[in-house]
Amino acid sequence: MSKRLPITAVTAALVSLIAAAVGAAPATIAPLHGGAVTTTKAHAFETLITPQGVRVFLYTDELAPAMVEKAIGTAKLALPDGRTLEVPLKAHQPAAGEPTSYFCPMHAEVVRDAPGKCELCGGMVLFVQDHLFGAADLGDVDPAGVSALIRVSGLRGVEKEATFTPAFPTPDGKAAAVRAGEE
Repeated sequence: MSKRLPITAVTAALVSLIAAAVGAAPATIAPLHGGAVTTTKAHAFETLITPQGVRVFLYTDELAPAMVEKAIGTAKLALPDGRTLEVPLKAHQPAAGEPTSYFCPMHAEVVRDAPGKCELCGGMVLFVQDHLFGAADLGDVDPAGVSALIRVSGLRGVEKEATFTPAFPTPDGKAAAVRAGEE
């Protein structure tokens, strides 16, 4: 049987969105993939800097994993050594053995770290969360020293495009949740 990811991540994310909607300070959102989570008016994104490049995961307004679908984007990276890189972001399926999330598109609370079926749907096979990926050689880069400006277009819903700056982990290992426009 596959292991369930903690509901606390989804619950914390929902609390943060509700707090933001009523004007309260956003709470820290627990990311599913270990990245920096940023919320915009109608979307949530999780951004990771890896030795191979930039990964951007999309989430629904309920902060459940979402598919990339027609979304594309760019990531403008400012590296600690003063270089800047601009990389295109395109849909990417996780490679075999790469950690990912499996989810039910109809039940936000059904999120797992292994393939399976949704018991609430009566056996629907869980979707594999894809992501946007921009290839860049970042093997010698300290992710804590990177700043990024991410632009994503082709989104579903009222917000068709989003621009945000993720707050990557600081040396103490903590990343603050950031609401776009409140930087």
